[in-house]
Amino acid sequence: MKHFKLGLLSTLLLATACALPQTQEGGANANDRSNGGGEGELLQTGIMEVSPDGRRALMVRNTTAVMVDLEKQTTLELPFQPRRFVFSKTRSVGYALAQDGALSALDLDTGAELWKNPAPSATVSLLRVRDSEHAILLGEGATLHILDPDTGVERGNTHVDGGVTEATFLPLHHAAVIVGATAWTDHKPNTALVMVKLDSLASSMIRIPNCESKLVALPDESRAMLSPTFCEEDKSSNPNATWTNPDPVSVIDVGQNALDFVKNLPGFGPVALSPDGSQAVAYLDTQRMDPSMFEDPAQVPGASADRYQLMLIDPGSLSFTLDPIGKALPRFAMTPEGKGMLVDSSVMYQRYSAKADANANVSIDKNGLTVSGSAEIGVFKETAPFGYFDLETRTFTPFSGPAASLDRFVQTADGQVFTLKTRSDGLGGDLFRIDVAARKTTDMGRLLRDIGLLPDKKTLLLRIRQPALQVGGTAYTREDYCLSLDGVSCSLTIHFQDPHGTPVKTCDYHDC
Repeated sequence: MKHFKLGLLSTLLLATACALPQTQEGGANANDRSNGGGEGELLQTGIMEVSPDGRRALMVRNTTAVMVDLEKQTTLELPFQPRRFVFSKTRSVGYALAQDGALSALDLDTGAELWKNPAPSATVSLLRVRDSEHAILLGEGATLHILDPDTGVERGNTHVDGGVTEATFLPLHHAAVIVGATAWTDHKPNTALVMVKLDSLASSMIRIPNCESKLVALPDESRAMLSPTFCEEDKSSNPNATWTNPDPVSVIDVGQNALDFVKNLPGFGPVALSPDGSQAVAYLDTQRMDPSMFEDPAQVPGASADRYQLMLIDPGSLSFTLDPIGKALPRFAMTPEGKGMLVDSSVMYQRYSAKADANANVSIDKNGLTVSGSAEIGVFKETAPFGYFDLETRTFTPFSGPAASLDRFVQTADGQVFTLKTRSDGLGGDLFRIDVAARKTTDMGRLLRDIGLLPDKKTLLLRIRQPALQVGGTAYTREDYCLSLDGVSCSLTIHFQDPHGTPVKTCDYHDC
């Protein structure tokens, strides 16, 4: 049985002689669950998603899925375990993708199936819903199917070179942009972007010289940006003909009916945008940059510069500034008001040599993470790997208190962050609170399977594992769903017990 990964790497690799991982994502953190969850993401055991109206939450278990009605305080097992799931934003309906690729619309009050669209194949890579546009986007191979949410009938389809990987809705344009899978030609990447009008289903395509990643659009939808953390060809038959422009930030202008590639900037992502769209944030890796991408040669970091640089971009003029960070790959999360960022480099990824690693000693105890020697995992000249960067003053303040990483978290309206720190035993995460104003972290002393936030931006939804109830040779797995304002006390608790039971000898360790 698989359990959800709270972060991209669960433990720090401290031995100087060890080979470190060769892939890791930095840039904008995808683990923020403040808006209920990842729409249409692959569902793993232990994960939960909160409906847009905050009335319900889907709890994914090892073989089933449970719909929790937070108002009625009831639980209802779905007829099958979905591989992907999306809540309707306008009615009490959920769209569930089965393991074989079949898509069903479910009445969330009764669990009844409203309609079912048989699977085109089991290789569905994308599920998104836009109720107001009467469009379900279903990516299957290199085909994007557009279905009617009311009936499940296909309205049309379009081809996406390489295969469907991502989708971004453009409500003002009544359109969606689909990102295709990256192809390599003469050792250079090209990725198809397809703009689909959701009313007429007309489509247009452009190619960009970059790898696939999430596309983020400005609030006025005049411009969008796309940037991966790594853009590398797996193997090159000719080492002298390699991609010399790695991980750029691609800038795309959005027209009424088509896209237009503007340029690549020398950074990496994923990119984060401030809520008002006035600022985009990316990063620069000085060991992987192409100096020829800089229009102003004076901006090119020198040979002694910190490897990673924070890149603040003006989305209009495309001018940018750089702030040295350090030697650790960071991931970050924009705070809700857009004035600062939570910066987290505690998830270590470095292509360090053993000699470079030998200069630093790292230890973790109940008081947090301590660095001695060279501060290889610190950021902004600090030994701390975790803190707050003020985008207005351009200053970084480390968080005091125990080490807490952004492995899976929510941000409340009053400036509190509740984050789960990955456990190596696969049981979920340990809960920490981050007081952003006080720049302080607190260990809440609680183990959770997952965490969510209701639309009021103050009520937490905690998913708590409970010991299984054993009756004779049968184990009945249990868990609690707690509504809380402080991460400690529960204003409401809904209990769930698996009605089917499992033989004790085969009961999975994580649920028993």
